[in-house]
Amino acid sequence: MMHRNLWLALSLSLAACNYNETLLHSYKSLPSEGWYRRDTICFDLPKAEENINGTLIIGLRTTSHIGIKDVVLAVEQCNETGIISRCDTIHYPLTDAEGKGLGEGVNILQYETKPLSFHLQKNKQGCVRIHHLMTQETLTGITEIGIKVKK
Repeated sequence: MMHRNLWLALSLSLAACNYNETLLHSYKSLPSEGWYRRDTICFDLPKAEENINGTLIIGLRTTSHIGIKDVVLAVEQCNETGIISRCDTIHYPLTDAEGKGLGEGVNILQYETKPLSFHLQKNKQGCVRIHHLMTQETLTGITEIGIKVKK
């Protein structure tokens, strides 16, 4: 019993450490009729209490029948005046060669990109803007898009 309590305490303290490292974790729902190429999803970042040199992870949630094999996204990190300070293009596979989803889940699949470098100066605000770069005008099957900013 003592080992079990020790394991639980250690697990909770590690989870708290990881949680404190997360500055922002937010998702936004996309329209049920689809994500139009011209639609940019914006995430406002709170004012930084310290210089942040961390990571940015983009998350996608899709239906299990997404209908596309991969997605290409433009990810713009902007300062408080809206000027782009960094822009990344992400090519992210959603299925394997047989068309099986690579995300985690059953009816809704969760995907997370590899971490991108992220910087925000002390006492500054910013935003992250995301739009798709696919040749289709409208992407269907992506239900939500989100970001996770970590120290």
